[in-house]
Amino acid sequence: MVPVAGTSCVYTPHSVRNATAPKICRDFVGTVLRCAGQDGDLVDGAVLCASELVGNSCLHADGDSLMLRVLLCPPCVRGGVYDGSAVRPRPPAAMPGPDCTQGRGLGPVEALARSWGTVEGDPLGWYAKGLWFELGLSGAAPAGPAATSSGPSV
Repeated sequence: MVPVAGTSCVYTPHSVRNATAPKICRDFVGTVLRCAGQDGDLVDGAVLCASELVGNSCLHADGDSLMLRVLLCPPCVRGGVYDGSAVRPRPPAAMPGPDCTQGRGLGPVEALARSWGTVEGDPLGWYAKGLWFELGLSGAAPAGPAATSSGPSV
């Protein structure tokens, strides 16, 4: 069941920044969305976006932990990953070739999310910056146009 418009639910696990973090966060996002009655492309897209952002944090950020936030706020779901690095990443000018093992993280997020961006800090004041993405919930009315700049935090 899609959450009722006007209500929202926030889920916020914290994780150590290590090799298991992307898998744990993928599983968490998928479980939250499936429990909210979502499936298919939405779950796959949100899981991939969260995994890419967590993976980037594990590879490039400072500190020993990160925070994942999943916000169900019909008509959308927003995901955010917060870490200790104040450096805001940028998508690559071009996608790397098929033999390259890194450098795709923000490309798939940009392709899948209806909007995404970066924010300074997190709602709790524990982390230096966050990256967020937004996808439309299945069965919910569409929202406005995409924007890939600093914008809503999760």
